[in-house]
Amino acid sequence: MTRQDCRKIIEPLLTPQRLRHSECVADAAVKLARRYGADEYRAMLAGMLHDCMKCGGPQEDPTRHAFVGAEYLERECGITDEAVLNAVRWHTTGHAGMTTLEEIVFVADLVSADRDYPDLEIVRTLARDDLHAASRYILEYIFSRLEREGRRRPHPDSLAWYQELKENINATQ
Repeated sequence: MTRQDCRKIIEPLLTPQRLRHSECVADAAVKLARRYGADEYRAMLAGMLHDCMKCGGPQEDPTRHAFVGAEYLERECGITDEAVLNAVRWHTTGHAGMTTLEEIVFVADLVSADRDYPDLEIVRTLARDDLHAASRYILEYIFSRLEREGRRRPHPDSLAWYQELKENINATQ
């Protein structure tokens, strides 16, 4: 499957802005894969396809679209590569035991060229130097935003991954 094949899958499902975002995430994911020794082709696929179910319906939920998207790609598009499906599935919440590819897509989603938020340059710098540090920072940023906005609690899988990341940094100090 080529990048153009991915575009044919997602173009009818996404707004032009979300399509551009998917292309930017694919670019960021490939760069991170190159930096961290992951499969660049799978990074491109997952980056292009990660938000396939983001627009419309209950999938617009901040985390649900990832799970629905992975299921859609498998059932409706015939994608069978578990590494790609899992990178799509976990790109919003993460989970304990994240693979490098899954973590790359999680981070790429937040450092892509189309993004603009207050701590973006900090996250981009972290992503270039230490993927886990970037992930921790992103999770802390998300947790803080959820608390400030009085919204729902963080996803349990996000909390479990964050705890794992914290334990790993403490073990290396």
